[in-house]
Parts: sequence; structure tokens; C-alpha cells
Amino acid sequence: MSKDVNDSENLETSEETSEETSEETSEETSEETSEETSEETSEDITVHTVPLEQYEKMKDDYLRLAADFDNYKKRAEKEKSMSAVTSLSMIISSLLPLIDNFEIAMAQEETPGEISALYKMAQAFLDTFNVKEVPGKGAPFDPSYHEAVEKSGDGEKEIVGEVLRKGYQIDSRLLRPAMVKVHSE
Repeated sequence: MSKDVNDSENLETSEETSEETSEETSEETSEETSEETSEETSEDITVHTVPLEQYEKMKDDYLRLAADFDNYKKRAEKEKSMSAVTSLSMIISSLLPLIDNFEIAMAQEETPGEISALYKMAQAFLDTFNVKEVPGKGAPFDPSYHEAVEKSGDGEKEIVGEVLRKGYQIDSRLLRPAMVKVHSE
């Protein structure tokens, strides 16, 4: 048992000695580090002066670069939006002949109820995507929205007399021009 007590005393003594040594070492290291740091910072601190003209040029270049980047972000967002509208326009344009055929079927005397229901669903689909018809009969002739197939009269004021095929637009973008007969008054 006396041997165990002696061993534990030796352990405590060695632990105290190692703690003292590590404290001394850490103090010495911190003193050396602080001295080195103060020497390095005094050597690293150098004043750089830039002529005012060069500073103004750098500032101007920076502002131009920031503006260019801002314009790039806006342009990318607009192109992304236009890409979605273009894709939607292509899909809807491919459905327009189907709508035309529904309208021809609806003009018949005996139209089945199923055709009427399908036509209403197709119209609801177009309304969902804000697809509007181009102004038709009685509207002033506008070559950007109408395709004139026939013209009658000698007057200066041109008015759409008859719509042969409806035109459509989506968000003020023309999908298909209306095919019309024009009357001049």
C-alpha cells in the first residue's frame, strides 16, 4: 500500500512540473509572437498614395463595371421572360387551327353539345394565358394586326369589313394576323 501512495505522489509532482513547464513555454511563446507581430506590422505598414486623377479613373471604371453588371442582370431577366413568352406563343400558335375548326363546326346548324363544350374549354385555355383576339369587323384597318385579302371602295378611311380568319395576340405580341376584307370609305 505504501508503494501505491508513493506512486500517486510522484504522479502529482510530475503533473505539477509539466503544468509549470507548459505555462512557462506558453508565456515565452506569446512574448515572442507579440514581438514578431509588432515588428511585422511596423514593416508592413507602408502608405500607398494614388494620384487624384488615377483614383478618379479607378472610381469611374468601377462605377461603369457595376452599371454594366446591373444592365447584364436586367437583360438576362428580360431574355428569360421573353423565352417563356416565345415558348408559350409557339404552343398556342399550333393550337389556333384547332380553334378555327371549332368555329367552323360551331357555325353549322346542328352542332353537337360536345363540340360546343370543347370549344368553350379551348376558349378558357386561351383566356388563361391572356390570349386576345385582334380587333375585327368595324375596326380601323391596321397592317400590323390585319392581313388584307381583298379591298373594296375608293375612300381614304380603311375599315375591316369582314373577318375571314381571326387573329390573336398575347400580351400585345401578335401570334397571328387576322385575315380580313377591307372596305374604304
